[in-house]
Amino acid sequence: MHPNAQLLPTLFDRLRDEAPSRESELPAEYAVTPAQMRNIVQRDLAYLLNTTNAEDLIDRARHADAASSTINFGVPPLAGSYLSERKWADIERIIRRAIQDFEPRLMPETVTVVPLMKEGGAAGEYNVLMFEIRALIHLSPYPLAFTVQSAVDLETNRMRVISSAR
Repeated sequence: MHPNAQLLPTLFDRLRDEAPSRESELPAEYAVTPAQMRNIVQRDLAYLLNTTNAEDLIDRARHADAASSTINFGVPPLAGSYLSERKWADIERIIRRAIQDFEPRLMPETVTVVPLMKEGGAAGEYNVLMFEIRALIHLSPYPLAFTVQSAVDLETNRMRVISSAR
């Protein structure tokens, strides 16, 4: 693919019409830049990480296809007593698995989830678990670096996904 080749956005982004009164669009209007692709992946990652899946209801060993299907989109609840039973390695594995199962634009072998501080959170951020997600976005002719910082509020189970300052 040529370095200036167009990147197509997701179906969701293509269905949104920014100019509904016009009957046609120029090709440049439905292609996205690498920066826009980063923003799209970040937005979709926030949707993924803020959706509670059915992991507790699915026997992954017996029903592997169901466990990695859209029926199980999202992550298990991380709030409350569930988290107290988990170690960081478990949380990292849960997040990596969700990304690998449901975010195909990120190259699975490049996904890393790294804690940014202890589970207690920083001053003013009581009961917040912060981590950084790094990966490469599948693009041609070369992959695009992707880094976001995330924070899960352990009381509300809501996750923030923000661009990294890097």
